[in-house]
Amino acid sequence: MLLSIDGTFLIQIANFILFWVLLNYLFVAPTRRAIEARQRYVSGLYSEAADFAAQAAALRAQAEDILNVARRETQERMRAAAAQASEEAHGIEQQALNEAAATVQLAHGTVAAERAEALAKQQRFVVELARSMVERATAVEHA
Repeated sequence: MLLSIDGTFLIQIANFILFWVLLNYLFVAPTRRAIEARQRYVSGLYSEAADFAAQAAALRAQAEDILNVARRETQERMRAAAAQASEEAHGIEQQALNEAAATVQLAHGTVAAERAEALAKQQRFVVELARSMVERATAVEHA
């Protein structure tokens, strides 16, 4: 027989088992633990990255909401300011019209007073002119 089970064979099997146990204890088990720890670390990083991505999406949505509120407030304030400016412009226009009407009224009063004064002065001049003309006309007839 080619293979005989004797003491050498049993020692070889014991050597192989001892080598396998030592190899497993010194190299395979630590390598497996390091690989598993690395996989857990990478998995944790992926999980953390997913959490950060979710937080970033929530913050983006929150920022968009804040921007929308700010846009709405700005539009409302712009509309209110435009309405107020329109009201103020209408008030200024009305005040200018009132002042213009008062100025025109005052001008009419001034013109009427000056006209009356001119007529009064003219009346004396017309009377004197008429007397002068009558005197000349009567003086020419007498001469």
